[in-house]
Amino acid sequence: MLAHARHASIESLPTPDRALSMASALRMLDAAGWRRDVLERVLPQVLAAPGVIDPRERAPWMCGLRGAFEELTRLDEAMREDLLDLLRSWCDWPLWLALRDASDARPDDADLDTIDALFRMSHQHEAETRCRRRLFTHPRDPATAGMHAQLQAWRGFVDARAPPIEDETLRLEPLGHHHCADFAWQYWDPDIARLCCLPVVGDDAAWHRWLDECWGYGDQRLYAVLHRDWGFVGSVSLTLHEGLGFFYYWIGRDFQGQGLGPAAVRLLLADAFDRHGMRACYAKVFEHNAPSRRALARLGFEALDFCPAPPHDDELLYRLGPPQGRWESAEALQG
Repeated sequence: MLAHARHASIESLPTPDRALSMASALRMLDAAGWRRDVLERVLPQVLAAPGVIDPRERAPWMCGLRGAFEELTRLDEAMREDLLDLLRSWCDWPLWLALRDASDARPDDADLDTIDALFRMSHQHEAETRCRRRLFTHPRDPATAGMHAQLQAWRGFVDARAPPIEDETLRLEPLGHHHCADFAWQYWDPDIARLCCLPVVGDDAAWHRWLDECWGYGDQRLYAVLHRDWGFVGSVSLTLHEGLGFFYYWIGRDFQGQGLGPAAVRLLLADAFDRHGMRACYAKVFEHNAPSRRALARLGFEALDFCPAPPHDDELLYRLGPPQGRWESAEALQG
């Protein structure tokens, strides 16, 4: 149904015991204030093993590299190209695009890597425009033709199933197979699957099957939450049936506590109420999950005075919508 991404990643995420050299390099750069001379000494060691990083250390690297952006632009061209490869392996598309555009050598704005990065950041129109331009200069290139076909297929899927929703900072893009690597970087935290009652995904093939299954239900909209400056930060989902919605969301540990989850949910629910005829929305949360309970309260949800039957009686139910009696809510949930 959806075109699979070129780069698989879930099973290839490294384990913490392989990340010692990356941790040492990070400490050295932090101590030196990310100066260019230290970058030039440390980066070759880092670039020798791209992708070998504990997912818990990815955010400090992303922050450090952004703070040193001017220094990065002064690196020699070969090292900068190697760093771009590293950023691709980390799915840091915003920084990849910024560094690519800042290259001393005039970048080819129609190269496949740039088109792919734009696609992953949901810049669909720009990616298509550059891909068509590349087709004129590379008419017999199968990779270009394949990318063009993937972009066209994705546009058709999005237009038919779930148009993006956005504001100045966030964009909710339908979750697709090309998000596999981005998803993996944030989904590594086992609390996400446990608290959201989501599957524990062991490899890319299982993730692709799960995604097709979700879209196959027909009444579920599943979105990637894309941040303008950070890229993929989490996911939101809404199941809508006969005017009643049921949603869940998660934000990766790197970006929790910044209000991104509630902001994404507000976008999702406003769109559902305004454009898709949703009359009320329900959610459930484990009783011990105090942060999610507080978030639901801030979003305007009210706790219902009944809970699911055992073995799920450790979950609380919440509702957003016009006031109604408990029996109407119970009947709606049973339906």
